Amino acid sequence: MTRHEPGLTQMAHVVVSRIRRFLNPQLLRRGAAAFLLTVGVFGMGPGAFSQSVPALPASRQAASIPALPSASPSPRSFRYLRPGKAALPAARPGERVLLTLESPGRSLKLTRAQLLALPTMRYTTEQPQLNRTFTYEGVPLRDLARLGGFAGKDLRVYASNGFMVIIRAGDYLNTPIMLAHTAGSKPIPVLQKGPLTIVLPANATQFPARLYSRYWVWYAAKISPAP
Repeated sequence: MTRHEPGLTQMAHVVVSRIRRFLNPQLLRRGAAAFLLTVGVFGMGPGAFSQSVPALPASRQAASIPALPSASPSPRSFRYLRPGKAALPAARPGERVLLTLESPGRSLKLTRAQLLALPTMRYTTEQPQLNRTFTYEGVPLRDLARLGGFAGKDLRVYASNGFMVIIRAGDYLNTPIMLAHTAGSKPIPVLQKGPLTIVLPANATQFPARLYSRYWVWYAAKISPAP
């Protein structure tokens, strides 16, 4: 019978116990976790972290990042002949009312003197019904809408003969369409479509006659917001 040296037997027991300890399932799991972490940090690079982070739900994103205010383009600046006065002059007794700015719960009646106190523009254009060119002065519709309390809304322009047309806000806000009260430095007579008439700048490309001839309202008497 073969005899083993005591030293060798003790060494064999040590080796076996170390192997069993290494094969312990708990230690194996810990070792695997450490190995994967090492690979993730040094082998996969920063992209591994970005891919492993789940995206926030849309509702959470909206709550985390405040929305920027919507940008609305400011209206085009106009070149005025003269600015308006700080306050309208009071109407004189018996003075004729030429224009009414009317909105729900409010009605503002304006005489010629009061219209002359408002911001005034001047430009030369052809009156299409008369086929004549005039240098007009008047108040931009944009300023009248602001005075009436309905700035930025489509406008209904009424004539004293019952005609009515809607002028779109997108047209009068950025283009100096005006209510003319003066032509050739004089009040506009009835035979020239006065005393108040809507006129447009001379721009056949922007305002082709077949589409915009209805905007030329003569005998204009009332302006109100379109519903």
